[in-house]
Amino acid sequence: CYTENGQDYRGTVSKNEKNEECLSWDSPSLTRRAYHAGMKNALQLGLGKHNYCRNPDGKAKPWCYSKRGYLTLATDCDIQLCRTEREPTCGQRSSSKYFKIVSGSIAAIESQPWIATIFHYSKRMGQDKFVCGGSLIDPCWVLTAAHCFSQLGTDSSGYTVVLGKSKLDATDDKEQIFQVERIIHHHEYSDERGDFNSDIALMKIKSPSGHCAVESEYVRTICLPSENLVLRDNSQCEVSGYGKEDNWAIYYSQILKTANVNLISQSLCQDEYYDQTRVNDNMVCAGDVQWKSDACKKSVGAGRPAAKMPPRSGVIEKRRHRNATEKRRHQEVSLPKCRQEAAAFRW
Repeated sequence: CYTENGQDYRGTVSKNEKNEECLSWDSPSLTRRAYHAGMKNALQLGLGKHNYCRNPDGKAKPWCYSKRGYLTLATDCDIQLCRTEREPTCGQRSSSKYFKIVSGSIAAIESQPWIATIFHYSKRMGQDKFVCGGSLIDPCWVLTAAHCFSQLGTDSSGYTVVLGKSKLDATDDKEQIFQVERIIHHHEYSDERGDFNSDIALMKIKSPSGHCAVESEYVRTICLPSENLVLRDNSQCEVSGYGKEDNWAIYYSQILKTANVNLISQSLCQDEYYDQTRVNDNMVCAGDVQWKSDACKKSVGAGRPAAKMPPRSGVIEKRRHRNATEKRRHQEVSLPKCRQEAAAFRW
């Protein structure tokens, strides 16, 4: 096979696409042709005493001269383009930069480059107001929570999505800003019973010039899970976002933060903390082992496995769990997609 246009191809295929034998590059019939073995730079072009396909003039693919009756023709060779499988960059961060603080860590955006920040223009305030976090799952698509649009609606014209943002109250040149072309709710989203069932939405983004997200040190996609992904109870995962730092806080955190949480078994969550009507099979439970740090309201964003696990991915969903002082207090927790191990997860 050949790569790019095949100018560096030095293989031994010697037939064209019609299965005709190629002429040798040193054939006397080619001395008046543009390319032959007698050229000064023949060696650099791969031409010599052979009839192997080459691409000395930079055409679309390797070719050769072949005889067809009295005619000598330049014909494309029967060689396939090599399949180059690029290493996926989704779920891979370029930095592990953290600054430890109480109840979680401040996270540089390089450590969570898939985090999307969603704003809505407030006519009353005359400025964009923070709504929710999200996860960049494709250069043109952000995954977030459906409940983020419960009060503001799904008219896409009022929303803006910013990628590569570390602070809500600061802007710099590493950010990428997008308009929202479309918002799609999960068709089974419901909060009739207070359970936020199928709490998922998609946002299609585009820049004013019409392009989607460009990968950089600060902006990358997060991987989607494979089908039938399973999650092991007590797996340690990360949650990230701009959530309120406790249940009674008035303002959201202005700085991107991350914390480690552990997955709690479905049976324990349903039987001891909540009932099956509030924690259904579309959900997982998660919380800090010591109940000191977690993801609070509006922290919908992205999660990934903690240290010593291979890089994976994360999306968001409504979660409820126990708190040290109030057993039935609820919080929203990001859904980490950890490893392909135990405890079924589905939408």
